[in-house]
Amino acid sequence: MTHTGARNPASTGRLLLARVLGDRHFLIAAGILLLAAVGWGAAVRLLGIATRKEPVPWPEGAVVDEDHRLRSLPVRLGPFERAKDGELTQDNKTDGKPDGEIVFSQTELDALGVGTDFDRTRYKQRRSNWYVSRVYVDRRPGAVPRYWRLDVTYYTGGLDLVPHVPDICLWAGGMSVLGSDGVTFEIPGCSGDWDRPVRLHRTRYEDKTGRMFVEYYGFSLNGVPQDTREKVRGKLLNPFMRYSYFAKIQFSPRMSVVSLAETDRKAEEFLRHVLPEILKVLPSARQVETLENTRQ
Repeated sequence: MTHTGARNPASTGRLLLARVLGDRHFLIAAGILLLAAVGWGAAVRLLGIATRKEPVPWPEGAVVDEDHRLRSLPVRLGPFERAKDGELTQDNKTDGKPDGEIVFSQTELDALGVGTDFDRTRYKQRRSNWYVSRVYVDRRPGAVPRYWRLDVTYYTGGLDLVPHVPDICLWAGGMSVLGSDGVTFEIPGCSGDWDRPVRLHRTRYEDKTGRMFVEYYGFSLNGVPQDTREKVRGKLLNPFMRYSYFAKIQFSPRMSVVSLAETDRKAEEFLRHVLPEILKVLPSARQVETLENTRQ
């Protein structure tokens, strides 16, 4: 047997190179990848593709404290007033703070994605997330429901997946979701894209005692109403949308439901007083459009 010995590394390299250069399909593929790598930046600039979402600053009317809680929503909205100190506690105990102003703990804020380290870096530029959570009391004699919970959460920049909706959170809290559908309310006095019937999402659920309750919620996405998180998610994926925010508006009566139709009617009335004021602290579609048109 003749021993040929190890192959020369240099000759092996030349052989592989010759084979590669002789492979037309490989060269075509490599050329396409090279052009894509070199041309991606130019394509992004030419087509106006957004590789990240820029935050939308709060409008001038929005006052947010350093704990990222909105303070400028009126405490009185028609016949509805934020619950006073001692009004919602047992034996009317007071602590010097209004019971209707709900302040989240840092753990709750972390779960919401509000007041994060990133938020703190952009707070002074009025470009951070914020929240407001309240209980309003219907001051009219004999009003039913008497108490209403309202939550508004503002998210801007980034690509949040809109995880916090009643349909999911109620299951996690041990409730039984009975149904989830849409409902349309007439809300006069609103401007822009909100000056038409507003469609919201309605979630009915049952607690452990078998009583039925209902939550209503919807979204403002860059100043335009949306009724489901799927719609918000889909539109946030638009590669040509550079500036983005969405705000979730959620409210509910603090009592069980006897007649869904009657509860819907009362919910529409509550929203007629609340929504116009909420829209004052949210950027309008025109404001977002101006940002898009003036971008560098």
